[in-house]
Amino acid sequence: MTSTTRAKQPSTPKKCDICQKHAGILLCTGCDQTFCRKDLNEHRQQLSTQLDTIIREHDFLKQNMEQTCDATTSKLFDEIDKWEMEWMKKVKMAADRAREEVRDIVAEPKKELKRIADEIRPRMAEEDFVEYDLDRWMGEINQLTVDMKGMSSTIVVESGDESEWKRMIKVRTMEHQSHVFKSPQRSEKRDSEVKQLDFNKLKDRSQRQIKVDENYEMMGASDIHLLYCDKNTLCWTDRTGHETNTVQWRGDTVWGICWSLFLDRFLILTKRTLHSLNVQTSELTLIKQVSDKKKADLWTCTCLNQTLLLSFDHDGSVVEEWDMSGEWKMMRRWQPPLSCHRNEWISDIRFSFDGSQLGVTVCAPGRYNQFHVRDRSMKIIDNSIFPPWKYGYRLLSLPNGQWLTHQWKNKELYMINRDGKFEQTLTYDKSVKRAALLEQICLVILTDDSKLCFHDL
Repeated sequence: MTSTTRAKQPSTPKKCDICQKHAGILLCTGCDQTFCRKDLNEHRQQLSTQLDTIIREHDFLKQNMEQTCDATTSKLFDEIDKWEMEWMKKVKMAADRAREEVRDIVAEPKKELKRIADEIRPRMAEEDFVEYDLDRWMGEINQLTVDMKGMSSTIVVESGDESEWKRMIKVRTMEHQSHVFKSPQRSEKRDSEVKQLDFNKLKDRSQRQIKVDENYEMMGASDIHLLYCDKNTLCWTDRTGHETNTVQWRGDTVWGICWSLFLDRFLILTKRTLHSLNVQTSELTLIKQVSDKKKADLWTCTCLNQTLLLSFDHDGSVVEEWDMSGEWKMMRRWQPPLSCHRNEWISDIRFSFDGSQLGVTVCAPGRYNQFHVRDRSMKIIDNSIFPPWKYGYRLLSLPNGQWLTHQWKNKELYMINRDGKFEQTLTYDKSVKRAALLEQICLVILTDDSKLCFHDL
């Protein structure tokens, strides 16, 4: 057997991936491309230019970060200083009140001893006493003697424990989803920890009822109080339905009420003005930065943390976002088609219960009504179609991501899940004007016959 040895032929060199002309002599492990000498030098020059850009961006960010951090620190320190001064005043007021309580308690034995002396003197002068009187007076004096000996140990000063004081103020970074800040109070509770509401209980008779003025229909709720209008008066009550306080209202017709946990106040909306109400002091304040008689009519409002959203009463509704901290500044403004289409108007807008989404009801008069689940940028995530209704649909956010919506002066209540889909339809025994939720478990319904009906669900 013979074998033939063949000479090994040289392989054709790979061309440069850039110019496709010269031989590729070097492989870049970063981009897996083969370069000739000339294009390799240009490639390295391009990388050097990109690195220079990154360094400039880094230096710019560093400078901006230092300025932003300093400004943020200064702003937050100012807020903490303001909080400190306010609480020093409140602590002094509480201490003064406690001192007055001490004086009242300590004065009680003196008043009792004076009462005994005032009774004994005239009876002694007239010799109008018997053994029974002597025994009674001696018994009362002996009891006062015992009370005096134990006074220092029976009167105690009760103050909040250390953990309560530590929780009075804290600083944290708020979580966010789709740029919607979650409420500090509500975000601490996961949906699984929130009590499920039993809406079938709406078929039962309400536990409490309050008759209100038929000319007003606005109301709103915090976790403690329900605020409603009655003639020319703003009234707030608790879950028991007992009136707790009132304040005279001399403004225009109230179009919207929402509770701000951030301000610890109710916000009251009229066509052209926005007011705040402190239920602790009954103080009404006009928010001048927001109120403007030259603007279109305001329609509805909702708020979360420092953010307030306002919508206007016209086709192609505009929505404004306001920052309620500090100077009250308008941050953003959505116009059609971002807010809604030009032939539509926003009948109601609400932050979801946990603050992660927005619920919006939209009306195209005579054609359709829709419910939108939106993110913070007003982008529609999901939507549902409602039967046409010229007055639009009212909206209420509920725990566990649910929504309740209804027509004005209609008996049907629609339950919607967190995905914006119909879940349940309930028929109330009266026509409904408004609904509000108290303490996460008490649904208050304002009926067409002007009664506030309290249902514990």
